[in-house]
Amino acid sequence: MNRIRCIALALVLVAAAVPALAQQTEQLVLDEVVSGSFGKVWAAVQRAMDENKCGKPQNLKVIEPEDVDGFYRGIYVSDYCVLAAGEETSQDEMEKYGKLPRIRNGVWVNGRIQYRLNVREERRNETRIILKAELSGFEEYITNQMHFWNSNGDLERKMMALIKQYTAEEVKKATEQED
Repeated sequence: MNRIRCIALALVLVAAAVPALAQQTEQLVLDEVVSGSFGKVWAAVQRAMDENKCGKPQNLKVIEPEDVDGFYRGIYVSDYCVLAAGEETSQDEMEKYGKLPRIRNGVWVNGRIQYRLNVREERRNETRIILKAELSGFEEYITNQMHFWNSNGDLERKMMALIKQYTAEEVKKATEQED
């Protein structure tokens, strides 16, 4: 009899956990190779972050090549870029970008995103950009804590498009100066 109760309890727990797991989205990882040197792509990344008012990066590291034929690499972790502020607009604004954690009667007072980029020179004038992002927001009424979740990918795609656009502009500017 106890064995049946244990199995029934286990089934109830699994059934309760499945909807919670289904609500979570996988983190989107964008991986693009662009035409342009590391320096041009790196300048484009910084310009795109500035335009999105992300402030000074939390981590900014450029790894220089170890030998003559080596390539540059860089890691850029943005500061938190504010997407919404104020309890009247935060929840509606953040729901555009991902599925918020479900907190009954929760009051979201801000929302933000943090971008993480790995930039690697692959070949001469060819650079790989790997971009990930994480959303977060502060819930004030129930938990009084910051919560983190994955986005739906819209902001990451916009950021990547902006970086690619600025890289093309940097390359064009350099070719015009050479002529």
